[in-house]
Amino acid sequence: MPDPAAATDVQWADHVFNRNGAPGVKNEWWCHTPSNTWLVAERDTDRDDPAHLPVTRAV
Repeated sequence: MPDPAAATDVQWADHVFNRNGAPGVKNEWWCHTPSNTWLVAERDTDRDDPAHLPVTRAV
């Protein structure tokens, strides 16, 4: 991650939009909109199957 105090707009855009999108298991922040509850879900982006979406922890 670029240094927030020193990064240029180009560096931030590169960090946000040009990440490694390789398939596999990822930890993702999800928001349950009706309750505005945030949680971290582990999702296999290769399968993208709702059966493989165990919640790892609530925050």
